[in-house]
Amino acid sequence: MGILDFFKSKKTENTFPENELERTLKEASLDVSVRNEFYMKLLWNELYVLTNGHQNSEEGNRTLEKDTEVQLVTFKEGEIPVFTSTNRIFDKGIIKNKVPYMAMKGQDLFGLTKGATLILNPYSDYGKELVPQEIESLLNGTIFNETNRVEIKEDTQVLIGQPTEYPKDLVEELCSLFKKEGNVNSAYLAIIKTDKSEDKPSLIVGIETNANMASISGKAGALAEQIIPKGEVINFIKIENNDGISDYFLNQTKPFYKRT
Repeated sequence: MGILDFFKSKKTENTFPENELERTLKEASLDVSVRNEFYMKLLWNELYVLTNGHQNSEEGNRTLEKDTEVQLVTFKEGEIPVFTSTNRIFDKGIIKNKVPYMAMKGQDLFGLTKGATLILNPYSDYGKELVPQEIESLLNGTIFNETNRVEIKEDTQVLIGQPTEYPKDLVEELCSLFKKEGNVNSAYLAIIKTDKSEDKPSLIVGIETNANMASISGKAGALAEQIIPKGEVINFIKIENNDGISDYFLNQTKPFYKRT
């Protein structure tokens, strides 16, 4: 199974989807354009893992204290089952009794389990295998290079302009991030839409940098995910000299961030 392959089992009646992460998981299994949003939510939403053999383990949500050792339940081949909500643990009645579990942000869980294969929602209608290579590229941001690729097979006009409602909070947080990182020379904001698409315009941020764009876009995207309204999409591109969108940023707008 490839690193971007989602799997789907036969349909049964249950409460799925019951949160935004599960909504995007379901949509991403059918629509490649949603996978960027899914990966963002996977990083920043809580995921649930089953615990085993921990001295103080008990049913429910636990806080992982410093230097605490936790044994996670694994399958026979070493894969770790992970769930997008507590109800997913009990899907299809495979697990019938109450079990100890722990919740942690996706990014923290992936850092804790580096090198392991995770199985997201193994008992549910919609799930996903997360292999080590995919998890590593998710943590360092390179996976968004794959999910942001869009193939246009016919002549299509790209419409670009400025948002009617300026995302002040987003811009302020991005400025703080870029200043802290220190490797962004300037950043520009616009909205973009193709003339053949029925989707509403999405935000796009153009970044001038000589650093690793994947790392920058990964951090900026994860930050934006916490700020922009649910269902909205934001893309980050590197400013290039011979690119039409870059030309718009450089010649028709002013940067919202400039390194001093």
